[in-house]
Amino acid sequence: MELLDPHYLADLIAAHPHHVAAVLFMVTFLESLLAVGYLVPAGTLLFLAGALVAVGMISPEAAIIGASLGAAFGSLASYWLGQRLASRIPQAWPFSRYPSLLEQNREFVRRHGGKGVFLGRFTKVLRPTVPVAAGMLGMSLRRFTVFNLSGCLAWTSTYLGIGFLLGSSSGFTPQQTIQLSAFVLTATLLFGLSTMVIRRRRARTPGAGG
Repeated sequence: MELLDPHYLADLIAAHPHHVAAVLFMVTFLESLLAVGYLVPAGTLLFLAGALVAVGMISPEAAIIGASLGAAFGSLASYWLGQRLASRIPQAWPFSRYPSLLEQNREFVRRHGGKGVFLGRFTKVLRPTVPVAAGMLGMSLRRFTVFNLSGCLAWTSTYLGIGFLLGSSSGFTPQQTIQLSAFVLTATLLFGLSTMVIRRRRARTPGAGG
């Protein structure tokens, strides 16, 4: 599927620089949705977009606005799903296959509140699911919106900024930017999955946690 191919998306932006806001909006919106989000390489594309900003191919304002609004509206849609379909969420993927993931997300939101919505934006494993948990737990729309918007803006600015720095480096090509961002994405996923496995094993071990 071309939408999941960062090389295709990079070529699309390079060929249509005036549509960068629309492309980034679409990708970050989809990446913020429950289930779909795990399949969309938004972080990789943001790194690449930052590199293209560095060489003057695309507008930094369009990139930030498009990506931030897409992420914010996608997370808002997931929040709405959690709020309106709370009883059905446990049967939806990935929670249907990994039931503990739902409880871990809810516990994360219970523990950190609005700050959890902000922090969850920076972790691939939490990004599509924390807004759902916030909706299920009844977090107010106003509180969610404040932390959601600030988190989305900080996330997109950070990723675009890293890509910009890479693109500004001597001899660093867009292809290398894609490869590095793919490595970071993989490392983040492995870390999140490892954390989940460790927590599940501890939960099954009698007397775990002292």
